[in-house]
Amino acid sequence: MIEANAQLLARAQSLLSSGRAAESERLYRQLLQHTHVIDFEYDEWLKGVADCYRVLQRTREAGYVFLYLHAFDRAAEMFPAATSPVDAARVRELQGRRVGGEQGNQLYAQAARGYAEANRHVLAAIAYAQANSPRDERRAWERVLRDPRLRGRMYEEALVHFNVGIAAIRDGDKEGGNRHLVSAQRLLEEVADEFETKGERHRAFDCYCILLKLGKDSSSFENLAEGYINCIRVLKEDNLKFYVLQYYEDFLRIALEREEYHAAATVFREAADYARRVGLIYDRGYMKRAAETWWKAAEKNERDGGPVEITENAYLAAIDSYNSVGDFFHVRESYKQLAKLGLGEKKQKRYSDVVARYSEVWQEAIDAAPFPDYLRQQHAYPEIWYLDLVEWELDGDHREVCATIIGDTRYADIIRRRALNVLLTHLDARPREGVELDPHTLAQIAQDMGQLQAYAALQPLERLSTHPHPEVRRGVMRALKHLFFKRTFNMIQRGLKDEVPVVRQAALEALKALHFPHAFDPLTRIFREHDDPTVKEVALESIARIGSLEAGEFLVEVLRYEAEPLRQVARRQLAAFDNPDIFPILRKHLELETAGPARQALEQIVRAAGARAN
Repeated sequence: MIEANAQLLARAQSLLSSGRAAESERLYRQLLQHTHVIDFEYDEWLKGVADCYRVLQRTREAGYVFLYLHAFDRAAEMFPAATSPVDAARVRELQGRRVGGEQGNQLYAQAARGYAEANRHVLAAIAYAQANSPRDERRAWERVLRDPRLRGRMYEEALVHFNVGIAAIRDGDKEGGNRHLVSAQRLLEEVADEFETKGERHRAFDCYCILLKLGKDSSSFENLAEGYINCIRVLKEDNLKFYVLQYYEDFLRIALEREEYHAAATVFREAADYARRVGLIYDRGYMKRAAETWWKAAEKNERDGGPVEITENAYLAAIDSYNSVGDFFHVRESYKQLAKLGLGEKKQKRYSDVVARYSEVWQEAIDAAPFPDYLRQQHAYPEIWYLDLVEWELDGDHREVCATIIGDTRYADIIRRRALNVLLTHLDARPREGVELDPHTLAQIAQDMGQLQAYAALQPLERLSTHPHPEVRRGVMRALKHLFFKRTFNMIQRGLKDEVPVVRQAALEALKALHFPHAFDPLTRIFREHDDPTVKEVALESIARIGSLEAGEFLVEVLRYEAEPLRQVARRQLAAFDNPDIFPILRKHLELETAGPARQALEQIVRAAGARAN
């Protein structure tokens, strides 16, 4: 491959030097399909193809290549503001990100004005935010709020209210900002309920993440707690155990920093119960931290002069937690603190008597494994309040989506290269303004969008998934096998019901490839809702490949209650299930089955699993 690429490059360079730029460009385009090569080699190809485009006067293609290379001055030459206002603004925005400081702010402001002139007010507002210009940012968001396309879009309207509110507060208008934040909170809570009712938990999760952000920015612990509690609940429902604990850790860190000890101690106890229920080893560690935090709650209440009963209840809760981990030394110390409180002679004597009963207890090391530091990380939450509005504004235009990716180094180079290839494929077709590409080209673009493996590819594919030509719809289904997001399954569902067999088959192939932890819920829904036995079998096989205990339990349920051939699929997948923790679950179900084919199958699987374990 290396030698073949070198020969192709030499041929392309020779053709360009002899004045045959069009032929050279075709060879360079072949090279650019190899997106896995090292940077300097790929960059050399890009510089070569840019030279071809300049000779051919294909300035837009050259501009995108220069944008990928961060050759901003040359990109700006290719994108005059008069004819390419959005691309020209994008060059300034990326240039501002690179240089930073006051010069960067000026470039961001130039980008924002360019976006606004092109009626890209979401992009303008974000650029003004980056320019640290809250007044202009607020005005841009207010323009978005007046956009008639926003009517009936409660989720996007909530995000705009959120952004107006934050910008207003930064601009010194706390009262006006808080009005918008209250509107955002009301809409987000309403929309989250609707999403959950429709089974779109991933979208409800986004709402709760924004409520969480709102709590952080407004210093409202109630909003913060509501956001975290709901995020944790959704993650529990998706059986993402370590993500659950990471969100617990993040919330607990903030609660302790804010001295919200009562809330923190309660959540430590909840985390302990959860860890024990799902079979993780951190339950005792969380229980120990719950006890220690109850002490802090008691001490803070005393410092604040709060009711003595609250202090008493906190120490009693600490005793309960210390008891559960066998730390009797701290049980005694907690009773000592209770005996010192002004609780009346009768209670003081009772607590003193208990202290005496623990007089022979000494402090010992308690086996209570904490959640490890390498997993305890502060989450960098994606800027959903920006990203989802950018998606709304771009409205599934694959060209614009790719243009936002190619110069953005927050994406991996391989993703940026693939986005550039999509753009070049689009421009190869020389589309006239307002005229749609032919179905064959659109199908190829759809497949290539899947190769981006990025969330940003979903809306362009959703737009193409309803295209009247089946070749385009099949291209979308082929793309979906690379997009590991819950939202992907909305299109899978549509493809599985398509009237054209080749589209249904492509959707089925995608279904085979999509097995990841977040996929459990949509896969089980497909299994239950579809009548086609083949769809059910493929969904069941993908569920099995997830490998979680929840997936294993589902297979057992199918084995016990479904008919053939699904029972045979479940039997085969359980026999090969790659998670040793399924063994006690299989034994439990075996005890419940008194007779019949299900018991016979479970006996065989348990016997084989026991043999493997030995």
